[in-house]
This record gives sequence, structure tokens and C-alpha cells, in this order.
Amino acid sequence: MEVSSAVASEFWARLTWSKALFGLLVINVAWTASLFICPYLVPSGSFANQVGGANVIDHENIWATYSIYPRIIYTIGDAQCHQLFYRSFWLNGNQMPIDERMTSMYVFANLGVLAAIFAQPSTSTGQVMLNALPRFLSRRLARLGTERAGGAIVVLGLTPMAIDGFTQLFRVNNYESTPLARVVTGALAGFVGGLLVAAMLVTIRQFSIEMQALQARHAMMSASQR
Repeated sequence: MEVSSAVASEFWARLTWSKALFGLLVINVAWTASLFICPYLVPSGSFANQVGGANVIDHENIWATYSIYPRIIYTIGDAQCHQLFYRSFWLNGNQMPIDERMTSMYVFANLGVLAAIFAQPSTSTGQVMLNALPRFLSRRLARLGTERAGGAIVVLGLTPMAIDGFTQLFRVNNYESTPLARVVTGALAGFVGGLLVAAMLVTIRQFSIEMQALQARHAMMSASQR
């Protein structure tokens, strides 16, 4: 019992090591959960077989019929996603607030944030990203140098989505991405995006800790010389 309590305490301490980082995780988890919850809070079939445009609210007339919570979530989803019915997951007879790729991105962004939270802290964002990866992968990428390795992680994570998305956008050879391709490329991009943002917050927090320690040592040295 004492062992499990100590483990839980250490786990919680690590989660809350940076308030900004913990806040990021809580907000993204809440948003991700809302994507799956809200289709069940509105009438079945009330949002079905719809299409729209990105960065514009197309279906305000539908959202106006919803209660406040699903209305907010669906409106935010509408503002950032095309909400194409043939590229969306369906729950309770309704399209989810955002499409398959973006849903996958948010789900896996949580894993990226968690990976950064439990990685060895550093004042280098690239080093934090390396520390968050499995050893066999981080060792190989480390040969590029810390900052280049961080850049390589971002490129490797975003490139598959860019290729799949732009090939589909420009209808190269009438290409239409598959649900599996959208989920996989979204997962890679989401994980790397979450990892990058969280790694930057880790860097800021670690820099602050090291500066505080340096100031404390300087104060002790000044006091001892008096």
C-alpha cells in the first residue's frame, strides 16, 4: 500500500511539475473527450451528411438547436474543419465535430504532451524531444545533434500528413485518402505537435528552475563573504 501511494505521489508530482504543462494536458484531454461525448448529447441524426469549409462556421443553424455544451464544441469544430461527412467518424448517428484526421491529431497530441512531461528535463527543446522518444530511436537521431534532431522529429512527424493531404487536395491522379491514412498521418502529426509544444514548456520551466538555483547559490556565496 505504501509503495503504491509513493508511486501515485511521484506520478502526480511529475504531472504537476509545470503548471503550464499540466494545464495544457488538462485542456487538450477535455477537448478530446468532448469530441466523443457531444455526439451523444444531441439528437441522433441531427448532424449527418453535411459538408462545409475550413475556417468558417457553416452550420450555425444546426448548432443553435443544441444545448450550450455541444453547441460550443461543434461551433469550434466547425470553425477549424471542413466537417465532410465522408471523412468523419460517426457516433450516435452523428458526425463528430471534426474529421478523422483532426480527431486523430488531438487524441495523439495528448500522448505527445505526456511523453514530454515524463521525459528527462533540459533547457534544450530538441533534447527534451529526444529524451521523450524510445532509446533506440533517440540514439540514432542524436547523431544529428540536439537541435537538428528536434527539427528532424518535427519534419518526420508532419511530412506524411502533408503529402497525404496535399495529394488529396490537388487531386493528383484523382487520389482520395483512406480513413486509415488519415488516422495514421494525423496520429504522427498530433504526437509530434503535442511533443513540440510541451517540450518548449519543459524547457521554459527547467530554465526557470536552474536560474532560481543559480540565484540561490549566488546569494549564499554573498552571505558567506560578509
